[in-house]
Amino acid sequence: MTDSSPAFQRVLAIETATRYQAVALLDGDQLLEHRIQRVRYNHGSSLLGNIDHLLLAQAVEVADIDLFCVGLGPGSFTGLRVGLATAKALARATNRPIVGVSSLAALAQGAARTHPKATILAAIDARRREVYAAAYRWSEGQLQCVLDACALSPARWRARVEEDVTGPLIQIGDGVPRYADLAEWAGVTTIPQALAPPSAVSVALLGRQKARAQGPADLISLEPDYIRPSDARLPDRPLRSIPELDE
Repeated sequence: MTDSSPAFQRVLAIETATRYQAVALLDGDQLLEHRIQRVRYNHGSSLLGNIDHLLLAQAVEVADIDLFCVGLGPGSFTGLRVGLATAKALARATNRPIVGVSSLAALAQGAARTHPKATILAAIDARRREVYAAAYRWSEGQLQCVLDACALSPARWRARVEEDVTGPLIQIGDGVPRYADLAEWAGVTTIPQALAPPSAVSVALLGRQKARAQGPADLISLEPDYIRPSDARLPDRPLRSIPELDE
Protein backbone atom coordinates (compact mmCIF):
# COMPACT_ATOMS: atom_id res chain seq x y z
CA MET A 1 0.00 0.00 0.00
CA THR A 2 1.40 3.39 -0.96
CA ASP A 3 1.63 6.14 1.66
CA SER A 4 -0.38 9.06 0.31
CA SER A 5 0.44 11.48 3.14
CA PRO A 6 2.12 14.75 2.10
CA ALA A 7 5.91 14.70 2.23
CA PHE A 8 6.36 18.23 3.60
CA GLN A 9 9.94 18.21 2.34
CA ARG A 10 11.00 21.71 3.34
CA VAL A 11 10.01 22.71 6.84
CA LEU A 12 10.55 26.04 8.60
CA ALA A 13 10.14 25.91 12.39
CA ILE A 14 9.89 28.64 15.03
CA GLU A 15 10.24 28.29 18.81
CA THR A 16 9.72 31.35 21.06
CA ALA A 17 8.25 29.94 24.27
CA THR A 18 11.16 31.12 26.44
CA ARG A 19 13.84 33.80 26.35
CA TYR A 20 15.58 31.65 23.76
CA GLN A 21 14.56 32.18 20.16
CA ALA A 22 15.14 29.30 17.77
CA VAL A 23 14.45 28.94 14.05
CA ALA A 24 15.29 25.92 11.91
CA LEU A 25 15.11 24.90 8.27
CA LEU A 26 14.90 21.24 7.26
CA ASP A 27 15.01 19.71 3.80
CA GLY A 28 13.77 16.17 4.22
CA ASP A 29 15.91 14.58 6.91
CA GLN A 30 18.72 17.08 6.35
CA LEU A 31 19.10 20.02 8.71
CA LEU A 32 20.06 23.05 6.62
CA GLU A 33 20.35 25.51 9.48
CA HIS A 34 19.39 25.99 13.12
CA ARG A 35 19.73 29.40 14.77
CA ILE A 36 19.41 29.96 18.53
CA GLN A 37 19.84 33.17 20.49
CA ARG A 38 18.78 34.52 23.86
CA VAL A 39 16.69 37.61 23.28
CA ARG A 40 17.32 40.59 25.51
CA TYR A 41 13.92 42.25 25.37
CA ASN A 42 11.40 40.64 23.04
CA HIS A 43 11.16 38.23 20.14
CA GLY A 44 9.38 40.69 17.90
CA SER A 45 12.48 42.81 17.39
CA SER A 46 14.56 40.00 15.91
CA LEU A 47 12.44 37.06 14.74
CA LEU A 48 11.65 38.16 11.18
CA GLY A 49 15.25 39.28 10.68
CA ASN A 50 16.56 35.90 11.82
CA ILE A 51 14.18 34.05 9.51
CA ASP A 52 15.20 36.28 6.61
CA HIS A 53 18.92 35.73 7.27
CA LEU A 54 18.39 31.96 7.59
CA LEU A 55 16.57 31.72 4.25
CA LEU A 56 19.09 33.99 2.55
CA ALA A 57 22.02 31.94 3.84
CA GLN A 58 20.47 28.76 2.43
CA ALA A 59 19.33 30.39 -0.85
CA VAL A 60 15.74 29.38 -0.09
CA GLU A 61 12.69 31.54 -0.78
CA VAL A 62 9.86 31.61 1.73
CA ALA A 63 7.59 30.40 -1.08
CA ASP A 64 9.72 27.23 -1.25
CA ILE A 65 8.64 26.16 2.26
CA ASP A 66 6.20 23.24 2.32
CA LEU A 67 5.19 23.44 5.99
CA PHE A 68 5.48 25.99 8.80
CA CYS A 69 5.81 24.59 12.34
CA VAL A 70 5.58 26.60 15.54
CA GLY A 71 5.91 25.89 19.25
CA LEU A 72 2.59 26.60 20.98
CA GLY A 73 3.89 26.69 24.53
CA PRO A 74 3.30 26.77 27.34
CA GLY A 75 5.74 29.56 28.03
CA SER A 76 6.13 33.30 27.67
CA PHE A 77 2.78 34.82 26.71
CA THR A 78 4.39 37.54 24.59
CA GLY A 79 6.89 35.15 23.01
CA LEU A 80 4.18 32.69 22.04
CA ARG A 81 2.03 35.40 20.49
CA VAL A 82 4.95 36.74 18.45
CA GLY A 83 6.02 33.29 17.25
CA LEU A 84 2.53 32.18 16.26
CA ALA A 85 1.63 35.49 14.60
CA THR A 86 4.82 35.32 12.53
CA ALA A 87 4.24 31.70 11.48
CA LYS A 88 0.61 32.45 10.59
CA ALA A 89 1.61 35.49 8.53
CA LEU A 90 4.15 33.46 6.55
CA ALA A 91 1.71 30.59 6.00
CA ARG A 92 -1.02 32.97 4.88
CA ALA A 93 1.29 34.90 2.54
CA THR A 94 2.52 31.72 0.84
CA ASN A 95 -0.71 29.70 1.09
CA ARG A 96 1.22 26.91 2.81
CA PRO A 97 0.06 24.68 5.69
CA ILE A 98 0.89 25.30 9.33
CA VAL A 99 0.98 23.09 12.40
CA GLY A 100 1.66 23.74 16.08
CA VAL A 101 3.31 21.48 18.66
CA SER A 102 3.94 21.50 22.39
CA SER A 103 7.06 23.44 23.33
CA LEU A 104 7.57 21.06 26.27
CA ALA A 105 7.49 18.07 23.93
CA ALA A 106 9.98 19.77 21.63
CA LEU A 107 12.24 20.48 24.60
CA ALA A 108 12.13 16.83 25.66
CA GLN A 109 12.41 15.08 22.31
CA GLY A 110 16.18 15.13 21.82
CA ALA A 111 16.89 13.74 25.28
CA ALA A 112 14.12 11.16 24.94
CA ARG A 113 15.55 9.80 21.70
CA THR A 114 19.06 9.49 23.11
CA HIS A 115 17.87 8.07 26.47
CA PRO A 116 15.04 5.69 25.49
CA LYS A 117 14.99 3.95 28.89
CA ALA A 118 14.52 7.18 30.84
CA THR A 119 11.58 9.48 31.47
CA ILE A 120 12.32 13.05 30.43
CA LEU A 121 10.98 15.78 32.71
CA ALA A 122 10.66 19.06 30.81
CA ALA A 123 10.24 22.14 33.01
CA ILE A 124 10.00 25.76 31.82
CA ASP A 125 10.02 28.62 34.32
CA ALA A 126 6.43 29.92 34.57
CA ARG A 127 7.22 32.69 37.07
CA ARG A 128 5.03 33.08 40.21
CA ARG A 129 7.28 30.32 41.63
CA GLU A 130 5.77 27.75 39.29
CA VAL A 131 6.96 25.69 36.35
CA TYR A 132 5.23 24.56 33.20
CA ALA A 133 6.09 20.89 33.16
CA ALA A 134 5.35 17.57 31.48
CA ALA A 135 6.96 14.13 31.32
CA TYR A 136 7.81 12.16 28.17
CA ARG A 137 9.31 8.84 27.13
CA TRP A 138 10.55 7.52 23.79
CA SER A 139 8.53 4.42 22.89
CA GLU A 140 7.82 2.57 19.65
CA GLY A 141 9.74 5.08 17.60
CA GLN A 142 7.99 8.20 18.83
CA LEU A 143 7.65 10.57 21.75
CA GLN A 144 4.97 9.51 24.23
CA CYS A 145 3.51 11.80 26.89
CA VAL A 146 3.68 10.25 30.38
CA LEU A 147 2.40 13.20 32.43
CA ASP A 148 0.33 15.91 30.77
CA ALA A 149 1.45 19.54 30.75
CA CYS A 150 0.62 21.50 33.89
CA ALA A 151 1.53 24.61 35.84
CA LEU A 152 2.63 23.68 39.36
CA SER A 153 5.01 24.75 42.07
CA PRO A 154 8.34 22.89 41.77
CA ALA A 155 7.54 21.00 44.99
CA ARG A 156 4.15 19.84 43.71
CA TRP A 157 5.60 18.87 40.32
CA ARG A 158 8.31 16.85 42.05
CA ALA A 159 5.73 15.12 44.24
CA ARG A 160 3.59 14.28 41.22
CA VAL A 161 6.55 12.73 39.42
CA GLU A 162 7.67 10.73 42.44
CA GLU A 163 4.16 9.37 42.87
CA ASP A 164 3.43 8.46 39.25
CA VAL A 165 6.73 7.77 37.46
CA THR A 166 9.31 5.03 37.99
CA GLY A 167 12.68 4.33 36.43
CA PRO A 168 15.54 6.65 35.45
CA LEU A 169 14.63 10.33 35.40
CA ILE A 170 16.26 13.11 33.37
CA GLN A 171 15.16 16.72 33.67
CA ILE A 172 15.67 19.57 31.23
CA GLY A 173 14.63 23.21 30.86
CA ASP A 174 15.20 26.64 32.35
CA GLY A 175 12.82 25.89 35.22
CA VAL A 176 15.24 23.36 36.69
CA PRO A 177 18.16 25.53 37.86
CA ARG A 178 15.85 28.31 39.06
CA TYR A 179 14.24 26.30 41.87
CA ALA A 180 16.01 24.32 44.57
CA ASP A 181 13.30 21.62 44.66
CA LEU A 182 14.37 20.66 41.14
CA ALA A 183 18.01 21.71 41.06
CA GLU A 184 18.77 19.65 44.18
CA TRP A 185 16.62 16.63 43.28
CA ALA A 186 18.68 13.61 44.35
CA GLY A 187 18.84 10.73 41.91
CA VAL A 188 17.60 12.76 38.95
CA THR A 189 20.01 13.64 36.13
CA THR A 190 19.88 17.25 34.93
CA ILE A 191 20.90 18.29 31.44
CA PRO A 192 22.60 21.71 31.62
CA GLN A 193 20.75 24.50 29.85
CA ALA A 194 23.78 25.26 27.68
CA LEU A 195 23.71 21.73 26.27
CA ALA A 196 19.99 21.61 25.53
CA PRO A 197 18.33 24.96 24.77
CA PRO A 198 14.84 24.96 23.21
CA SER A 199 15.09 23.34 19.78
CA ALA A 200 13.34 24.47 16.61
CA VAL A 201 14.65 21.26 15.02
CA SER A 202 12.46 19.25 17.38
CA VAL A 203 9.54 21.57 16.59
CA ALA A 204 10.09 20.81 12.90
CA LEU A 205 10.32 17.04 13.38
CA LEU A 206 7.31 16.84 15.69
CA GLY A 207 5.35 19.21 13.47
CA ARG A 208 6.03 17.26 10.29
CA GLN A 209 5.06 14.02 12.01
CA LYS A 210 1.85 15.59 13.30
CA ALA A 211 0.96 17.11 9.94
CA ARG A 212 1.47 13.79 8.16
CA ALA A 213 -0.64 11.90 10.70
CA GLN A 214 -3.41 14.42 11.38
CA GLY A 215 -3.15 16.98 8.62
CA PRO A 216 -2.26 20.66 9.05
CA ALA A 217 -3.94 22.95 11.55
CA ASP A 218 -6.65 25.45 10.77
CA LEU A 219 -4.89 28.77 10.24
CA ILE A 220 -7.61 30.82 11.93
CA SER A 221 -8.29 28.71 15.02
CA LEU A 222 -4.69 27.74 15.87
CA GLU A 223 -3.84 29.30 19.25
CA PRO A 224 -1.05 29.08 21.86
CA ASP A 225 -1.38 26.66 24.77
CA TYR A 226 -1.08 29.08 27.69
CA ILE A 227 -2.07 26.53 30.39
CA ARG A 228 -2.96 29.38 32.78
CA PRO A 229 -4.22 32.98 32.43
CA SER A 230 -1.71 35.77 31.87
CA ASP A 231 -0.64 38.00 34.76
CA ALA A 232 -0.37 40.96 32.37
CA ARG A 233 -2.49 43.95 33.31
CA LEU A 234 -3.11 47.27 31.61
CA PRO A 235 -1.14 50.06 33.34
CA ASP A 236 -2.98 52.74 35.31
CA ARG A 237 -1.11 55.42 33.38
CA PRO A 238 0.91 55.44 30.12
CA LEU A 239 4.41 54.02 30.33
CA ARG A 240 7.31 55.32 28.32
CA SER A 241 8.40 51.88 27.20
CA ILE A 242 7.61 48.25 27.88
CA PRO A 243 10.49 45.97 26.75
CA GLU A 244 8.31 42.86 27.02
CA LEU A 245 4.95 42.38 28.70
CA ASP A 246 5.03 38.91 30.20
CA GLU A 247 3.83 36.90 33.14
